[in-house]
Amino acid sequence: MTAVYDAYRKACAKPFGRQAFSLAYMFKAPYFSTVRPWIQQMEPNRAVVRIRKRWHVQNHIGTVHALAIANAMEAAMGLVAEATIPADLRWLPRGIELDYLTKTPGDVTCTAQTDPADWAKEPPFDVPVRVTATLDDGTVVVRGVIPIYVSQIKTATEKAAQPA
Repeated sequence: MTAVYDAYRKACAKPFGRQAFSLAYMFKAPYFSTVRPWIQQMEPNRAVVRIRKRWHVQNHIGTVHALAIANAMEAAMGLVAEATIPADLRWLPRGIELDYLTKTPGDVTCTAQTDPADWAKEPPFDVPVRVTATLDDGTVVVRGVIPIYVSQIKTATEKAAQPA
């Protein structure tokens, strides 16, 4: 378990802990504050983030901007990675592949998911994190994959042995 997942679990045990953790997550990765992701769920292989339709995330036609949704999906992907990755490994997103299916006239719930088998490999390996964004009525507005690269964390000795 990573320190981030441990902090989430501890926060959720307290009143308003999930809200406090959501704010802390935005401070740790300030770019996420542009969409104000409210973390609904974080557990191994699954995370759910919600963003509200606000003026700051709207496009010129008054719907939620596609890149705001992508930002929230990336926030959910990071939560999945932190909740799932073994402590001796690290992750880094490799890209993002999204299909924008329809306009997004309201609040959006972004879900990121993996399968346990995705993580049961020898590093380095890639994990395809599946992401979806849905409206309150269940309409899927964006769907895609955010591939992440997983590798071993280098020890202090290995870092010292690298040429400058």
